[in-house]
Amino acid sequence: MRTRFTLPVALVATALMMVAALTMGLRSSSAQDASASPTMMSGMDEAAAHPAHIHAGTCATLGEVVFPLTDVAAPDMSGTPVATMESTPMMDMMASPEAGKEIVAESTTTVQAALDVIISGGHAINVHESAENIANYIACGDITGTPTDGELTIMLAELNQSGYSGEAMLKDNGDGTTTVTVHLMHSDADMASPMASPTS
Repeated sequence: MRTRFTLPVALVATALMMVAALTMGLRSSSAQDASASPTMMSGMDEAAAHPAHIHAGTCATLGEVVFPLTDVAAPDMSGTPVATMESTPMMDMMASPEAGKEIVAESTTTVQAALDVIISGGHAINVHESAENIANYIACGDITGTPTDGELTIMLAELNQSGYSGEAMLKDNGDGTTTVTVHLMHSDADMASPMASPTS
């Protein structure tokens, strides 16, 4: 009797072990696939706000803050499509690679000065890394040029290998104020500007 049932019992045990091993393998594979798949993380939600100002002088020799601007921060992502940098006449003229890039931070400020006053006074828009690291400049642009229909767009060059560049649009409101909109985006590494910020 023992000899008669030894082989079937052994076959059944072997089959059960194979099924268990196969099941465990499938579970392990699924777990690996899940962990290997990229997680959609919104860097925008975690990005620090970047203080920005209109300074006297130029990006090469920044002076004192003349007009504070609203901190440049991640756009509101709640139900809003990700914005992209549209082509502007200034970009087209400079054949800028920025057009079509994703905007990662932005701000809008109403400055209590007419646009021609801001331009003629010799100013620059400077963006800082954070309030905690205010001395580190990440992008800057000189406010120069001739407005078209009361609007002027300037480019913001990357500073200190920050990975950020962008543009600022200044619109004269006709009432002695100017709306300043700043957009930042990630720069290509090979397009990084060699410009470094002043020490102060």
